[in-house]
Amino acid sequence: MRFHRNGVASWQAVATAAVIASAAALWGAGRDGGRAGPAAPVPLQPGAMIAATADTITPAMVALGRDIFQGKVAGGLCATCHGKDAKGVQGLGPNLTDATWLHGDGSMEFLTTLISTGVMKPKQGASIMPPYGGTPLKPDQLRAVAAYVHSLSHPLGG
Repeated sequence: MRFHRNGVASWQAVATAAVIASAAALWGAGRDGGRAGPAAPVPLQPGAMIAATADTITPAMVALGRDIFQGKVAGGLCATCHGKDAKGVQGLGPNLTDATWLHGDGSMEFLTTLISTGVMKPKQGASIMPPYGGTPLKPDQLRAVAAYVHSLSHPLGG
């Protein structure tokens, strides 16, 4: 955690710690006396399990993805770092509504892979993004979040 000269933690460090603690609590809440977390999603290999492409995104997928992103469904934590409007939170997560992609091309395949693997070495900000954003997403939920993020800079039908 980063501290200012007066020994007080910066808000970015506190927010990052909160996200990591939330993710750890979600993953660590085990059924086996607290020892084992919920079944973790199977990590995607680049290009694997991508059933949704830009031309197969539906309004229903985007709506589900938005609800997960905003934390209304599946315990999504995305808005914590990227903001409820996905315009980013300085020092935590980048803006997802513009055409600037820091780690790839913004395609559905890129987004699905990035969300599933996380960002361990961010190009902006000090906060990592854990795999699946710290939320144990099912494959259809993962595709829905990717579809929502894709739709922010690639409107449906456009």
